[in-house]
Amino acid sequence: MHSYRANLDGMAITEKVSVAIGRDELRLAKTAAEQEGVSLSAFVTGALRARLEERRRLEAARRVLATFDPEDVPTDDERRGLLALWAQPHEAATPRRARRKRR
Repeated sequence: MHSYRANLDGMAITEKVSVAIGRDELRLAKTAAEQEGVSLSAFVTGALRARLEERRRLEAARRVLATFDPEDVPTDDERRGLLALWAQPHEAATPRRARRKRR
């Protein structure tokens, strides 16, 4: 794999790499990048950052769950109930009016 690094006037250091991507995924990524008004590189970098952040969150959740006693973890039925509850549409909160300062 060939790569090189670039740093342009305070911009983030990047490294050019060569990766293999399926044709369909590449086509969809190019279309999505165009729709979002970003380069393919920016789109792929954003997707990679989002996936890495998801992994960090999952690992953090695993560390928290490891601190629970087994009886504190919800049963399968309780999990299904929670997921159903969380999936229900909710009403958007109505914005509050700013309070005036008293003199």
